[in-house]
Amino acid sequence: MWVHAGAVSVTLTTETGEVIPVRLVDNHDGTYRVEFEATSVGQYNTAVTFAGQLTPASPYKITVQQPTLAVDASKVRITSLPESKTHSPLSTAACCY
Repeated sequence: MWVHAGAVSVTLTTETGEVIPVRLVDNHDGTYRVEFEATSVGQYNTAVTFAGQLTPASPYKITVQQPTLAVDASKVRITSLPESKTHSPLSTAACCY
């Protein structure tokens, strides 16, 4: 699903091309949060555009794996990766508490 918030837009697809609905949230501090529910394990492609152009390193790859331990999904948080690692402040990574 393509979501647009001002000049930023996000499209999320599975390896098979299935378009996944996303929610793009403006944090009102120059950053955005992308929320989605994974429909299956595997690799997802996240295309992020700004002012109609792909951001550096986009599309980003997100790998969803079957958990090896019981995981409480309410404890999963998404945080920014260091800019030096991704060359873009728009990318995200998951971490568990």
